[in-house]
Amino acid sequence: MSAKKSVLIFIQNGLGGAERVQIEIAKLLLDDGWDVEFCTISFGGENRINKFYPSKVRQSEIIAKSQIGLLKNIYFKIKETRPNVVFASAMHLNQRILMLSPFFRGIRFVVRNENYLYTIPSLKRLTLALVYKKADVVISQTEEMEDELVSIGIKKNKIHTIYNLIDECTIRKKAGESSPFPIDDKVRYVAVGRFAYQKGFDILIDAYALVSKKIPNSELFLIGDTSHDNGRVFGLLKQMVEEYRLSEKVFFTGFKENPYPYVRNCTVFVLSSRYEGLPNALIEALFLGRPCAAISCIPIISRIISDGENGYLASPENSYELADAMLKASNLTEIKNTYKPGAKEEFVSLFNGMLE
Repeated sequence: MSAKKSVLIFIQNGLGGAERVQIEIAKLLLDDGWDVEFCTISFGGENRINKFYPSKVRQSEIIAKSQIGLLKNIYFKIKETRPNVVFASAMHLNQRILMLSPFFRGIRFVVRNENYLYTIPSLKRLTLALVYKKADVVISQTEEMEDELVSIGIKKNKIHTIYNLIDECTIRKKAGESSPFPIDDKVRYVAVGRFAYQKGFDILIDAYALVSKKIPNSELFLIGDTSHDNGRVFGLLKQMVEEYRLSEKVFFTGFKENPYPYVRNCTVFVLSSRYEGLPNALIEALFLGRPCAAISCIPIISRIISDGENGYLASPENSYELADAMLKASNLTEIKNTYKPGAKEEFVSLFNGMLE
């Protein structure tokens, strides 16, 4: 890269919150005159994420066939590109990239921590504690996440806590596409996420089994990639639906490039996760004006959702409370969005500060 302001972004081939935030940051940097390259790390399967990259970025891809091979390819990619800044936003990529950072003097390394450290095994937590000290900046999503990073020995002046962005224009445009639902009086619940244990869709189906008895004229839509973990979670969820005899009320849509018409036109958006970093799906549902029923799996959720104002909360792992929250939320019409996204200027200023 010959530009005066250049960033190489390592991004995993997925469409979760971490990847979407990286893409939004890239758009801000492009507008500020940065030269941007995305290097997609693929672990197999179709490359879906490159469809969402801004048109003005360069693209490359690394196919991860082995751990040693992945490290080697990342090393040569940084050596070939020689950017001003390397940026990653997934803990397993952060770990590998920061292990290589001592080989690249003059290049600054920025990592964004996409999840809470307590959610990962202790050995990996120890490894991150060691390698994160090599980062020039660690971006935290919440105050509690920052406290965790400090507790493992990361200096506070290295940590920047910035809430996730919302791409308001894109979301509004995509949400304006035609509704996937017919015009009727049904109560429709929607949840979005990959079919992983983390997302707690089993808790949600347990809760919906209770809800459907109180609101027979209701449906549940689960939107997301069903192939995660070789489809194991999907298989379990299908079995639960059959055992509850809810096959005509629970719908698995599979992956949707544009889930926003489902969210915009549902009655209630549901977050049933066991843990999150900062749930983009929830804050986007609030942005679209939808009441939410959410498990308060991390502290910030109880600051985003206010009972009776924009939704209702449930305790972790509690399907009974989630069912109650879903029932109450279905009676809300107008809601108040209390989430304040991170300022765009904060991200731009952070990256520009890497050049000083």
